Parts: sequence; structure tokens; C-alpha cells
Amino acid sequence: MDTGGTFTDLVLEDEDGLRVEKVLSTPAAPEAAVLEGVERLAPGPEVEVVHGSTVGLNALLTGRGARVALVTNAGFRDLIEIARQDRPDLYALHPVRPAPLAAREDRHEVQARAFPGEGGAVEVVRRPGAAELARLARRLRRSGAESVAVCLLHSYAVPEHEQEVAAALRASGLPVTTSASLLGLHREVERWSTALVNAALVPVMGAYLARLRGSLEGRRLSMLQSSGGAITADLAAREPARVVLSGPAGGVVGAARAAREAEQGAIVTLDMGGTSTDVAFHDPRSGLAGSTGQASVAGHPVALPALDVHTIGCGGGSLVTLDTAGVLQVGPRSAGSDPGPICYGRGEVPTVTDALCLLGRLDGGRFLGGELDLDRRGVERAFARLGASLGCSAVEAATATLEVARAAMRRAVSVMTMQRGKDPAALTLVAFGGGGGLLAAELAEDLGMPRVLVPAHAGVLSAVGMVHASTSLDHARTVLEPLAQWSTRRRAAAFRELEALGRDRMRAAGHGPRSCTFERVLELRFHGQSHELALADGPGVEQAFRALHAERFGWAPADGEVELVHLGSRTVVARAPAEASALPRARRAPRAAQVEEVRVRGKRGRVPVLDRALLPPGARFEGPAIVAEGTATTWVPAGWRARVVQTGHLLLDRG
Repeated sequence: MDTGGTFTDLVLEDEDGLRVEKVLSTPAAPEAAVLEGVERLAPGPEVEVVHGSTVGLNALLTGRGARVALVTNAGFRDLIEIARQDRPDLYALHPVRPAPLAAREDRHEVQARAFPGEGGAVEVVRRPGAAELARLARRLRRSGAESVAVCLLHSYAVPEHEQEVAAALRASGLPVTTSASLLGLHREVERWSTALVNAALVPVMGAYLARLRGSLEGRRLSMLQSSGGAITADLAAREPARVVLSGPAGGVVGAARAAREAEQGAIVTLDMGGTSTDVAFHDPRSGLAGSTGQASVAGHPVALPALDVHTIGCGGGSLVTLDTAGVLQVGPRSAGSDPGPICYGRGEVPTVTDALCLLGRLDGGRFLGGELDLDRRGVERAFARLGASLGCSAVEAATATLEVARAAMRRAVSVMTMQRGKDPAALTLVAFGGGGGLLAAELAEDLGMPRVLVPAHAGVLSAVGMVHASTSLDHARTVLEPLAQWSTRRRAAAFRELEALGRDRMRAAGHGPRSCTFERVLELRFHGQSHELALADGPGVEQAFRALHAERFGWAPADGEVELVHLGSRTVVARAPAEASALPRARRAPRAAQVEEVRVRGKRGRVPVLDRALLPPGARFEGPAIVAEGTATTWVPAGWRARVVQTGHLLLDRG
């Protein structure tokens, strides 16, 4: 189940294959749309449910998280506000930073100090007393706080102090997050920020998951993490910071699987939903090293493992307006599901989806499986009003809307490719979401990309990714020593300790120890640098790091000492992959179900509309054409050709 801003997608996999449902989201009570979809699919009580939700993300974006109290060392309560002293917008004349998640009056200090020394030794200077903590618990109970984050200096090396404080503060009756248990790594700013995010979401996600589990009537529930692996709902309720970006992660998992089945290498994903578009780069050779711990949500760093996804506020429901200077704007505000786009018969302000409808790229007869009639006349009236303000026709205003949207997507793809040293011309664009296939070919042409892959069930691919996601847990250890001091044998011993921890937690979640596999990653940097690069552990790791540094930044110091910053271990319980059936190849070109009137570059024409459900593997055709299905539509422009690969995915290339 994938809850988005406009639609909630559900995919059921059983012995009969995949079944799909797409229902309008219910932002006021997200579980209502989920339950509607479950009832339509009617799975039995033995079904396992994997969920990706925007509840936590939306709470942070809208400032509706719980009121958080911060408990930290004496003299350090303002550290979360000082942070790194960086500017989110370098050229803003009046920069605005997000307000700290703990107001100053909700920051409390305790007398605790400890220092990590050489060789793992710890110097304890002061530890909080029982009487001090009892007074603090009483003060928190009266403060109005709804959750507590305990963040002490150097707790990655001395977690016991945070645990002692948390044990005493639980007498206040409030949920308590300790920074070291959530993220046992150095860099106090990122660790504390992650703990505060978690504390702000514990009451929100806990209440949501409790309602959802009650409605699911005992069905086993898991949540997708931002890293692309699933965890139990119990762990997600305690550590919701792990699942804050679960929706975009599901799309990357599904896209990577589709690319592998279509025999594509490195890819860029384009997930165009109702509210936003998510772009990610994926190289199947990267493994765990392809994730990042540098995510930022609503301006707050979240240093837990997450797939590297760049999000822009430009989706199918993005509102099309004029700014104060009369310039056309697309997004970031969205019509959402209530009222929704005008073509759904509910909205008043035109959206990107409305522009696609006016230009003829949506097949009204098959939209949402024929359950929703598109209001084309209402759309035309709205764009006529917009065009009058711009001094152009309704069609020209709709065309300009798509050009502005594509420009925003070009910038997003450039962030994940050219700004990372990757040439788009060597990559395949994997397009999905309800609108990804409608703009993908023209976007790829703008960027010089040779191919577009539109996976099977593209409109619900994030939910498909959740169905196939493995269960995973991440554990890490801070080292901060020269790599030369950590031989292969010493690293292996440290990894075995982390893997034992992962195996124990998987056993507690109901997974047998023999089902666990492990991925090992090192985070390395040159001595004196502030940040590190991640790569898989193995022989010749120092040479591999130097080569990666040179590839990423264009240089690498020949005599620079390599420092080992972190050891990272991922414990994985893989879900058994569904076997792809051997499908017959097509012997003739597909026949158009109907024709649709479209407008391209101001010209009107009629193009065939092909039913994707009737396109067998091996089918080939050339654009212009529309490929319609119940949950998504693909636009194949003139000059492009398409074929259905053996596994059912649609591969487009420039003829």
C-alpha cells in the first residue's frame, strides 16, 4: 500500500499474480483510503501488508509533529539551533531557516560529560544523579511536551548515559528517543536532529499505525524504510524516522527490479505522482553503497540510511498560476485529492493533469479503469481564462504548462546525473507514477537520453516495489582511525559483531537466522576531510576508494592518508522473487482500440490509442501513439518507437 498526495495505490500478489487498486487519498484520515482499497481487493486475514506512508513526511512539512522536549548536556541546549551555520539558500537576501523541532523553553540540561579516548577508552567526567533526573521527569510531566529526545555529547561511544537518563524520564509517561540507539554515529548535529525528528513523529505515527492495525483486523503489517527495506510496524512506531521517505523508496525498488528484468544497466528514475516528482540514480553495482545518510526533510537532517532521491514540487496535481509579475508558475502547491484537478470534476484551478487532458494525452474512456469521466469542457474553460491573462489561446497555455513542468524535471534529472558526474546519454530513464510516462520521452529527448523504460503497472510501481521489498536492518559503528590500522581480519571481526546484532533483531521479528544475509560497507575519507564516501568492503578497498574519489571529484591526493570513519552492516531477509512467466511473442502489430485527437506544437492530429493490457511481449509500434491502462498513460511521440519486452515492460527508443 502506497499512500500518496492524490491517490492511494494497492497491489495484491498471490498465486494468481498481481491485482491492482487505485483510490483517491483521504488526507484527513489516510487509513480510510487504505481500507477502501483493501476491501476492494478483499484479501483474507492471512495476507501480509507492506505499507509506505506520507503521514510522517506530511507532519514534518506542515509543522504538525508532536511538541518535543530536548534533554542534553549542560551548556549545549542551543546546539540544535547553531547547527552547521550553513545557509539553505546561498543567494537569499533574507534567508529563512526552519524552526528547531524543540523550542528553547523545551530544552533541558543535565550534568553529564564523557569523552571518548584512544583505543576505545572512555573518560567519564560527570554523570547525572538520580535526584536530578527525578526532578526533570516531574518538570517534563508539567511542561506540555508530548515526546522527549535525549541527546548527549559522544553518546555514540558512551550510550549508557543516554540509557540511564531515558530510564529515569520514562516516569514522566512520555515516549523517549535516545540518539545513540537510533543512530550510533559521531557528528552530534545530525545525530541530534535525527533523534528530534524521530521524537516529533513517535506520537503521530504511533497513533496512525494503531488505527491502521486495528482496521486491518490482525493482518501482519510492515512499513517500508527510506532505505528501501521493510521493517515491522512495531519498530516503525518506535523509530518512525526510518520510514519518513518510504513512498519514494518503494518506487526506486520497483524501478530497479523492472530495469533488471528488462536487462538495463544504470538508470535514472522519474516518479511523477500527484503532488511531486521524485528523481533518483541507481546503479545495480552499488548495493548498500548506493544509499546515503545525508537526507534532509523539511530542512531537518535525517542521517539514517536512505535511498538518494531528489524531490521537486511538480506533479500531476500541481497548480498552474501566475505570479505577481504575470509569469506562469507550475507548483509547488497541489490540488491533491480534494478538490483535485478540474478534469476530475472537482477543482477550479488548472493543473498539469488538466493540461495533459486538454492536449488529448489522457484517454477518458480508460482513465482509472473507466471509473472516472474526465471533464474536458471544464478544463478548456479554465485554460481559456489562463490564456486570456497570458495573451494566448487555451491550447498554448496548456502547452506552456507542460514546457514549464518539463524544465523543472530537467533540472531535477541534472541534479542526479550531470552534477554527480554521470552522463544522461549513457543512462535509461525509467518513468512511472500516474504521469511519468506522459512526459518521459520528450524529457529524455531534451537530455539526450537514448531510452525510456515504462514498467508494467507503472501507475502503482511504488506499491509493486513494496510488495517485492526485502526486510532489512542497518547497524553502524564509528571508527575515526587510519584505514591502515584496520586489517581485513580486524574489520571482519567488527562486522561479525554488527551482524550478530542484526541477526538477533531479525530473530525477534520472526525471521530465522539462516534466512539472513549481510552487506558490508565502509565509509572512508582522506585525513583532514569533513565528509566521506561509501563503498562495499572487500580486497583492495583503499585503491577502490582512491579511484572512486577521483571519479567523483576529478582528483585524489596520491599520498593522502585514508581514514576509516564508519563500518556499516545491513542485515537482509530477501523476499522470494516471483518467477517471470515465459510469455509468447507477438506475431503482428497491435491494433488501435480507438483514436484520440491530440495537439502537438500547435498542430491538431489524430493518433491511435493502444490498450496496454492487449500488448503481448514482442509487440512493436511507432509514435505518435497513446498507450492507455487503468492506472497510467504513456505518450509515444513522433520519432520514437516502442516494443514490449519479454517481461511485459514497455521500452521506448528514438528511432
